[in-house]
Amino acid sequence: MNKETVPSQAEKSNPEGEPTQLSPELLDKIKHPARIDDVIREQSPEERKSNPALVPEMIDDSSEQ
Repeated sequence: MNKETVPSQAEKSNPEGEPTQLSPELLDKIKHPARIDDVIREQSPEERKSNPALVPEMIDDSSEQ
């Protein structure tokens, strides 16, 4: 099959006739995402412990604050 006959995932979820309207708040979050440090600090201790991206030192530092 070639690309012209197979619709992409974006085309399947959003046909050309239906433009998606996003709220200004959501657009602002997309354009200016939160810092990853802030997001991690807002997580609960259980979430931090189960997060495979964090090393033990990061988990211990967050719980002391």
